Amino acid sequence: MRYKVRYLTFSLLFLAIFMLIIPLASAKPRGSYFVDFIYSEQVGDEGFGDSYQETAQALEILYELNAFTVEGLFGIENKVDVPTLRDFLEAKLAGMFDDETMNLYDIYGILESFTYLNYAIDSSLSLNIYNYINTSSLVSGGFAPSNTSKAVNVVSTFYAFEIYGLLGVEMPNKTIHADWLLSCNNNDGGYGSNSTLSSTLLSTYQVVMLINGLTGSVDNLDNKTATLEYLTSFYISDTADITNYGGYLPDITASNVLLSSSFTCLDSIELIDSTELHQDPTLKLVLSRQNFRDGGFSDKTTGTYFSSLTTSFYAFKILQSFISINLLDEEIFMVEFNFIMLIVALSVMVVLIFGAYWFWRRRRI
Repeated sequence: MRYKVRYLTFSLLFLAIFMLIIPLASAKPRGSYFVDFIYSEQVGDEGFGDSYQETAQALEILYELNAFTVEGLFGIENKVDVPTLRDFLEAKLAGMFDDETMNLYDIYGILESFTYLNYAIDSSLSLNIYNYINTSSLVSGGFAPSNTSKAVNVVSTFYAFEIYGLLGVEMPNKTIHADWLLSCNNNDGGYGSNSTLSSTLLSTYQVVMLINGLTGSVDNLDNKTATLEYLTSFYISDTADITNYGGYLPDITASNVLLSSSFTCLDSIELIDSTELHQDPTLKLVLSRQNFRDGGFSDKTTGTYFSSLTTSFYAFKILQSFISINLLDEEIFMVEFNFIMLIVALSVMVVLIFGAYWFWRRRRI
């Protein structure tokens, strides 16, 4: 009986030690968990997430991480089937014009995806897009969401500019559009989505990007100093606010920073005056938002935090802006016990118990 207790105690001790080292054995780079999350959002051979823009975001991440093909669990391969996805997206793009269901944002998402799939659409489809974008503009400046609307806004103008770039052509009447954008300036230094609306962070970011692209310099903003002050006002510098320190609020009345607002702020500020950035706190904030439920990145707002492709994309872009993608090489532990680890642990437990029993039986014989 004494030997039986001894061997049983030894087995249980060994099992406890094994359970403790499971996280160490399963440690792998942040980037591996991140790529696993991106592939978990794959929708067959039809892209990623719920929109063409999310597909473009996922493809950009995988392209930059050289992860179009990676080996998953048990040797199962995760990959982007480039020819199949390319053909699917091109058919969808052509179908928009056949059915007259064109949408600036969808056109942009598909064309941006083609950038990472290393594919150029045929000239006739390219011409259709070019003509459609041209007819979405107003002679007084700005672009509407469609060529049947006259409601020009900054968001549509931003995507129109991006689409021209993806087609490899210059935006016509750049000076007229730049002047219209500047008319959206407000006294607080920000910009509204048109000349009658209050400033928003998104519109201000897009105007900064557009003025820089259309005129060649952010010095041509209506009041560069005021715009810089507007953007920096969203920064959380309170070190006691551990949830938000280092990030940027989406709105001055918001309680929590977002990764999307943090990216739009720092990307704009970098063009105006990069000395106003706070690299270390912002990077620490981003890394703290990696969600070990799924490996992606999430915002801490209310309730349970689940990652999204778009939020993860903005986290990636912040790391990229600070030339800090290498931070994803850091090896970290699996914080939450997953199903695979449970199977391994239970299997080892069975082997240990059987081994202890067999040894005990042999000693009795």
